[in-house]
Amino acid sequence: MDLIHGSDLKRMLQAAAQYLTNEKERVNALNVFPVPDGDTGTNMALTISAAVKELDDLETDACGKIASAVARGSLMGARGNSGVILSQFFRGFSEGLKGVNAASGPDIARALDLASQTTYRAVMKPVEGTMLTVGKAAAAKAGEIAENSSSAETVWVAALDQAKRTLADTPQMMAVLREAGVVDAGGDGLVCILQGALQGLRNEVVVEQASAPAQVVSPAHKEEGITRIAGLLVNHYCTEFLIKGSALNIETIKETLVPEGDSMLVVGDEELVKIHIHTDHPGKVLEYAGSLGELTDIKIDNMKMQNEGITNHAPPEPLGDPKPLGMVAVVPGSGLKDIFTSLGVDVVVTGGQTMNPSTEELVAAVERVHAENVIILPNNKNVIFSAQQVKELSDKGIGVVPTRSVPQGIAAVMKLNPEAQLAENVAEMEVGMRQVKTGEITYAVRATKAGDLEIEEEDIIGLVEGKIVTAGGSVTDVTLSILQTMVDDEASVISLYTGDNQDFSEAEQFAELVTNTFPDCEVELYHGGQPLYYFIVSVE
Repeated sequence: MDLIHGSDLKRMLQAAAQYLTNEKERVNALNVFPVPDGDTGTNMALTISAAVKELDDLETDACGKIASAVARGSLMGARGNSGVILSQFFRGFSEGLKGVNAASGPDIARALDLASQTTYRAVMKPVEGTMLTVGKAAAAKAGEIAENSSSAETVWVAALDQAKRTLADTPQMMAVLREAGVVDAGGDGLVCILQGALQGLRNEVVVEQASAPAQVVSPAHKEEGITRIAGLLVNHYCTEFLIKGSALNIETIKETLVPEGDSMLVVGDEELVKIHIHTDHPGKVLEYAGSLGELTDIKIDNMKMQNEGITNHAPPEPLGDPKPLGMVAVVPGSGLKDIFTSLGVDVVVTGGQTMNPSTEELVAAVERVHAENVIILPNNKNVIFSAQQVKELSDKGIGVVPTRSVPQGIAAVMKLNPEAQLAENVAEMEVGMRQVKTGEITYAVRATKAGDLEIEEEDIIGLVEGKIVTAGGSVTDVTLSILQTMVDDEASVISLYTGDNQDFSEAEQFAELVTNTFPDCEVELYHGGQPLYYFIVSVE
């Protein structure tokens, strides 16, 4: 086929998405790094699947417009490191086909070359032996063939064949692959996309099917199909999000975030930027990004917990001695985790605002509790629904106390009666959670209006029960202001939980100020360690 028309390209991309979806579990099994950034095959499959959804209602037969729609869709739907790189592959491919109605061999070669260049620019420290190398080799061969052939199909076949050969050589380029006896997972995913696209070009239907089993060769360490290599983990949190704004400067963002972690990708344009970074301070990263524009699609994963789940492949043993009733709580900070554990919670799931755990994670936590009945404390309104889903997925008796904040969770735990039945405890804990007021102090990521309040970007804002009630220029002033609205004649205890970037000695001085301001209340100060919020405040 000399020319690829828009209808051909659309069919190619849809076939590529289905082909990779079929192969994703096999690709997943090739991921050998000690702390995977998520599953490579799944992330790439979800990314390209999100991309081709952009074609459903697109009425055009121009290759350039189709490629542009896919580039936009892949950026919005990118998941994990490999997904972000793939989105940049499509972005460069789209640039190469800009203004093209029907693509010739040289057009395809140019598109693949720009795709490769864009992926390399997206990665702060490119590593050879990865999907970057596979894409570069495919593009180079495509350019070589296009010098003597105008056939788009001939160029595509040559690129695919070279990609396969380069993929087979990746273990010679990376010691970690050689030791594990596998090829690069991301490179394999890219080969799947090129292969599926060729079948689509030739009108060969790619049917939905179960993913093929993994093919690994002489792995150094293999356990039940999972290859792993020991390693030391730093920068525990895989953090991903989109910034929507104007005049966004990718190079400035990169330079600012370099000291905050590793495995960083910053990609996009002046109006939409996708960021992926491994960091120990996701709150700090989000605070900076929020100053640039509106944040969306925020995803934060604890890779240490993910790694423990992989390296300890056997199901974990239940914790503690058997008992009739146990508890699981979702908490956003290390200090808060310690508090809930000290109050008798059996398993703490890291999560909260911007870090909502999945139902699957909650089920796993429930199964670790050595009890026939388990109470779940979501401690966030966005986690309540996932917690309710656990009832349908666990054989244990599950009770969900719909706590919407950490203080509500603590108040609920204090009402637990180990001798009472599940339903009775849930009812009593719901009463307890309503006996506390919750305040939160954070910052404004953009200018806005809340009722009569005119809020400027970067203002400190105070929320009571999730509603903005005040704003100002200092954490001290705003915290005191919301306490004035929360404390009444019946209030007896004020609790302050400091955030992950708070200086505790300064917080102690502030607690003295609160004590002097509200002399009729007992004031308690705790290290919470939560991201994004300077203080979480409760009034009992």
